[in-house]
Amino acid sequence: MTFGEKVRALRIQNGCSQEELAAMTGVTKRTVRNWENGGKYPRSQAVYEKLAGALSCSEEYLRGEQELFLTRAAEEYGTRGQKQAQAFLDSTRAMFAGGDLSPEDIDMIGKHFMEMFWEAKENAKKYTPVKYRSDAADSSAGDENATV
Repeated sequence: MTFGEKVRALRIQNGCSQEELAAMTGVTKRTVRNWENGGKYPRSQAVYEKLAGALSCSEEYLRGEQELFLTRAAEEYGTRGQKQAQAFLDSTRAMFAGGDLSPEDIDMIGKHFMEMFWEAKENAKKYTPVKYRSDAADSSAGDENATV
């Protein structure tokens, strides 16, 4: 069951509309609709907490490995990072579509691919120009203060 299917089922089970769920979680009705239909995910831990509370379930139930992966990508790298992570997951799924692997094997391989994604992101930081790195901006601000 996907994240969107879980949200929809729990929302209906709790007898609440998309508008009511949106109000309880502090998001728009369109966001709830995107969760349920568009394969979108909350961007932050706080929204997952509110959503779990509103739907009377645990965060762990709402989140799967993939949802955790996408949320982390959004938190660390923004919308662009989340889109890259989603594309990565989609291409990984496509590699194994119609194959003879068991769901457990596919999950294990998926976890390894996710680890590879994080390693690639860390390695890519080495090649990011200094002016675009947030850690460089923080340290250069400290340097400026030291020389003044």
